[in-house]
Amino acid sequence: MKKNLANKRLLLLGGSLWKKAIQDFAQEQGIILIATGNNHNAGIFEIADECYDVDSTNTEAMKQLIREKRIDGVYMGGSESVISTACGYLQELGLPCYCTREQWEYLQNKEHFKRLCIEYGLPVVPKYDYELENPKRNIPDSAFPVITKPTDGCGSSGFSVCRNSEELRKGYAIARQASPTGSVIVEKFVKNDGVVVFYTFSNGKMYFSGLEDKYPVKYQKQGSYVGGLFVFESKLTQEFRLHFDEKIAEMFQSIGIREGSVWIEVFHDGENYYFNEVGFRYGGSVSIYPVDYFYQINQVAADIHYALTGESCISEHTSLIRSTLPRKKYYCIYPVHINAGTISSISGLDKIAQLENIVYLATTKYLHDRIESSGSFSQVFALVHFVCNTTEECIQTIDRIHQMLVVFDEHGNNMVNRMLDVGKIIF
Repeated sequence: MKKNLANKRLLLLGGSLWKKAIQDFAQEQGIILIATGNNHNAGIFEIADECYDVDSTNTEAMKQLIREKRIDGVYMGGSESVISTACGYLQELGLPCYCTREQWEYLQNKEHFKRLCIEYGLPVVPKYDYELENPKRNIPDSAFPVITKPTDGCGSSGFSVCRNSEELRKGYAIARQASPTGSVIVEKFVKNDGVVVFYTFSNGKMYFSGLEDKYPVKYQKQGSYVGGLFVFESKLTQEFRLHFDEKIAEMFQSIGIREGSVWIEVFHDGENYYFNEVGFRYGGSVSIYPVDYFYQINQVAADIHYALTGESCISEHTSLIRSTLPRKKYYCIYPVHINAGTISSISGLDKIAQLENIVYLATTKYLHDRIESSGSFSQVFALVHFVCNTTEECIQTIDRIHQMLVVFDEHGNNMVNRMLDVGKIIF
């Protein structure tokens, strides 16, 4: 049952990529928005009624702010570092939080998640026992190629594909440097085309919220793979749910998940599935929109309602999808990657947003931002959401995006990097 939220004071710790969804719900419900953080250029400061310069990962400062400003609830957005800290001080203050600190840390650790999957009969990628400084813990030549990645990283940071012992040593060192705890996983390299599955939780019940096909692209310099296109609803949906839904529900029930949103990346090599990693938050591609498009769950509204009341409500909310949008069979999210450099000018975003089949356009980088050559999702300039009925219509939309969008660096070079091989797109 939806509660009256008028004049409730909601503290925003993130969510800039979907600031419109937050603002629309707040205006509809009469919620007062308060923003904090150390980046006043973030989108949440544009929509807030009150703004404060307090680091949202500073526990004592945040507890003081929440008490002094009479905060009724806290919305954390999607930053791992913010959620990791905030769920702890929210528990201390007795404020509603969709996850406990223990749940968050357990799922953030890839080793823990892998063991949990194995316990509940979910297939995972074979792992190798390897230590850089311990020659007794090496792997045979027959094991290559392998991948190295941080145990607690995200966004492809610190990821390497290693085809021999020398590359393994280098990849291990890169992953360890990218890991907040210096912990590394070495796994068999499998074809990383795959799917991402989404679930929404309410009062302990798990609601299937979509399966997307993930088309990866490769950064040649770093050897890392990142998302090049995401397509809902996957052709594998029925098969996947039949095999895994029940086991996944049991797995999450075992650690007490009752609220919030979860996604799981699963590799699929044509025959086998391999559960890879989990996120206890929205997908980084702003997955709230396709979830609402297909399953009529406004996850932002549900999370804000819970944060302000401590009571679950995932229905009865206004849709994120505009009523004039054509209803089509497929929903695509296209990340626009850019090369390293400093952004000096941007053009074409307005034209793209006006295309009839565009659902949402989220920019992650802005004028004068410096883009480093990281080979990770941090080189994505924008996420373009659109609907289509066929593969051809998808490719045509991507073509139009590249015809319209130009992002110049300080030397006059177009930074937009068209990485996706559209010939591999099959609906």
